[in-house]
Amino acid sequence: MGNRSTKSKPQRQPWTPSIPLLILAAFGLGAGATYLAMRGFSDAQSKPEIQNFLPAQVAQSPNTFSPQHSADSSPPDVSQLAPAEAARTLANWNYDRQNWTHAIEHYQEAIAKGADNPDVRTDLGSCFRFLGQYDKALEQYELAQKQNPQHENSLFNQISLFADLLHDPERAQIAARDFIARFPQSPHAEFARQIMERSQNAGKNGH
Repeated sequence: MGNRSTKSKPQRQPWTPSIPLLILAAFGLGAGATYLAMRGFSDAQSKPEIQNFLPAQVAQSPNTFSPQHSADSSPPDVSQLAPAEAARTLANWNYDRQNWTHAIEHYQEAIAKGADNPDVRTDLGSCFRFLGQYDKALEQYELAQKQNPQHENSLFNQISLFADLLHDPERAQIAARDFIARFPQSPHAEFARQIMERSQNAGKNGH
């Protein structure tokens, strides 16, 4: 038998990565880890900012109208009241909302149905006053005073009416002096004194 010449198989050498490749791989892993870490940190930081965009107390916003305001826009129910009191209630409701024309109509209705007193006359006069009908306003104030000379508001309203709107300093002074004499403890007495002094000065300058 002839001898066969056998060639030994080359032994595989263990793979040894190059140093540059290791550095590149390490850099890639590090970058990836850094990205994941930063992304998680960013998400965690962004949540409170998103939540802050939601209004915390919408119901307490000063621009929010409560149901009481919308309900208050309707006239009061006067179906159970006597006719005179119903008319006066509607008159007062319109007065509070500066609906002077409607308030006048209801005050006059209240007077016609029996609610004729110094308070109603004074409020009616003030409605005429706010509409610029000063003579009619004065007429109602004077009627209120005839009904009750101790009715404070109807006399007090005449003072500023004479002084500021009718431009009659003499009558303003008389009304102010009368008011101080009858109601010296009134919180409006000081104002009456000021009007009286101003009217006196106006009278002196007029001469």
